[in-house]
Amino acid sequence: MTKIRGATEADLPAIAEIHLKGWLLAYGAFMPADQLAAMQPEKRLPLWQDWLADPKKLILVGSVGERLDGFLLGGSVKEHDIRKGSLTGFDCEIYSLHCRQEVQGKGLGRALIAASAAHWTVTGKSALMLWAYSDNAYRKFYEKIGGALIAEGIDEGVPDVAYGWRDLLALASLNETPLTPPSPRKRGEEVVGAEH
Repeated sequence: MTKIRGATEADLPAIAEIHLKGWLLAYGAFMPADQLAAMQPEKRLPLWQDWLADPKKLILVGSVGERLDGFLLGGSVKEHDIRKGSLTGFDCEIYSLHCRQEVQGKGLGRALIAASAAHWTVTGKSALMLWAYSDNAYRKFYEKIGGALIAEGIDEGVPDVAYGWRDLLALASLNETPLTPPSPRKRGEEVVGAEH
């Protein structure tokens, strides 16, 4: 059973570890070594603590078993070096989404995105986007769940692309069970329980 909830302080070490492993899996073949070294969990914990304390940020965690298996970090749309396309009309962004390799394909990423869409719908947002490096082998996942290619850009010298969803209600309905979005200020409450 997949479970999604808002993150707590106790989740941060596992989030930082999943984040590093996700980066190594998705980007390790083409990212500079110094950028990957900066992703070490002990170096990232202060950032995660700041993000958790920021009420404008959304951090969701999920599991398909007993341990934490994935996370999503998002918030308002950030400035970006856009070379083609536009982010006009998009008002929320997923900054980071990673799941442990052994649970990929079991619906956790989809459930995290659906829960974020449900959250942002309740807070009055209307369109979600995210950036992925152009060479990211996992881009097909975003296309599979309805993401439209909306822009191309550059992130610290690395080409990337933006995917967008203009219908948050449809995106929130990706799970087989109804979603109850997390409160924007409460962390740690369970959000979703869905069989996958």
